[in-house]
This record gives sequence, structure tokens and C-alpha cells, in this order.
Amino acid sequence: MHELFEKHLGPGRFARTAYRVREQATPEKVEGINVFENNKLVGTVSITPMQINGDTLTYLLGPLLIDESHRSKGLGLELIKDAIELAKSQSAKAVLLVGDIAYYKKSGFKQIPMGQITLPGPVDPTRLLIFEITEGILKELKGQAKAI
Repeated sequence: MHELFEKHLGPGRFARTAYRVREQATPEKVEGINVFENNKLVGTVSITPMQINGDTLTYLLGPLLIDESHRSKGLGLELIKDAIELAKSQSAKAVLLVGDIAYYKKSGFKQIPMGQITLPGPVDPTRLLIFEITEGILKELKGQAKAI
């Protein structure tokens, strides 16, 4: 499993915001969805529970990794959909991620207004995105997101 992470993210992955959030989370609360083919990991996504405003349950999605042999086949979008459904099943109000809006808007993500929500660690504010499970929740969310 670590081979996919090493290959696509390298040793610098530990400095990424998603890793910083997961380090703060209760380990058994971090969920992962993995896809294997012939005992080889070909796709994975993690979601980490967070709170914003001290009580609003959200999840941070990431990293999302797809092996080169399975790219452009819809696996990434399917894993995103599954992660959102998992967050819904836990009564989350939203799913956040740091990523490219051009890719993630296909799954219903939109940009968070600059400075409205912050995450621990470095984040390009133009890449901080949200999927609203509860419609309109973004208007209510402000401040630091913290892992739980």
C-alpha cells in the first residue's frame, strides 16, 4: 500500500496538510477506501473527521491516489463518490479537500471563499474546496478546522 503513496507523493507527503490533519485525528476515526486488482492497490482515498465552529462535523478528503494503469477510467470519481457517501453515513455536514477545482467540480465541489475556513499547515486558499452535504452549510462555517 505504501508503494502507491511513495510513487505518487514521495517523501514530501508528510508535510502535506492532509497528513497534518490525520496526525491530529484519533487514528481509528480515519477512514480509508481501497481498490485492489490482482492483490495490487490501484486506488485509494482517505477521509478524516474534523470539526469547524467547534461542533460542525466535516471530513477532509485526501489523499486520493490512482495508479497510472487505472487513470482516466473513472476510478477517482467513484472513490470520491464513495468517500462522500461514507461521510454522509457519519452525519457529516460537508467534505473538504485541497485540490484542483477543474477536476473536483465534476463531483460537486466548489471553492471556499478565501480565509473563511483554515486548515493546519500550508494551503493554497484557491485550492480549498467543499462539497456541501447539508445544502447551504458553507455560509455557517468559519474559522479553523480541527481533526477529531
